[in-house]
Amino acid sequence: MYILDLIGTFAFAVAGAFQARERNLNIFAVVLLGIVTAVGGGTFRDLVIGRTPLFYLKDQNYLLLSIVGGVATYFIPHFFKRGFSFFRFLDSLGLAAFAIIGISVTSSHLFQGNPRGIIALMVCVIMGTITGVGGGIIRNALTGALPSVFNQESTYIPAAFSGALLFYVLMFMDTNTAIFVSMAATLAIREIIAEHGVYKKV
Repeated sequence: MYILDLIGTFAFAVAGAFQARERNLNIFAVVLLGIVTAVGGGTFRDLVIGRTPLFYLKDQNYLLLSIVGGVATYFIPHFFKRGFSFFRFLDSLGLAAFAIIGISVTSSHLFQGNPRGIIALMVCVIMGTITGVGGGIIRNALTGALPSVFNQESTYIPAAFSGALLFYVLMFMDTNTAIFVSMAATLAIREIIAEHGVYKKV
């Protein structure tokens, strides 16, 4: 999961930076929006549940990968555009991983690893979903655009929510099964149900 989390962080950074690069923004804006997309959801989650220091201050690999993704996208945007399908898949993997990690972090921090009850379910699933989609929402808000995840045709929020909910329900029975089913559901919604297109759907 840690490796998937890092892969997702890099993919999210590329997605955010790619949108900024398409707007002909300068390198500072491109890298900044890449970082915001990559760590924004987790930052919002940690602030809401009172978890400090923030995760990327404890493990600087997240921030370093975000910066690398942004810089690389600025200088070689055509490479990422040509490899869109691959990076979209990585992005979907990251979304699936982020939803699961959001629940795991919230569960351990707020409920001591035993998040039972309707309140725990709601909080964990919401935080899992926000961990996955929050960065993209913040990125779009900074660029003055309506977050694309709110569009009717976007499957981003349904995918994150479904993955988070399935993981929460199944984790009480078997963690490995919960991870597998959750990720499979998220990937199915993003890669099979969703229309294929450019990063505008991310």
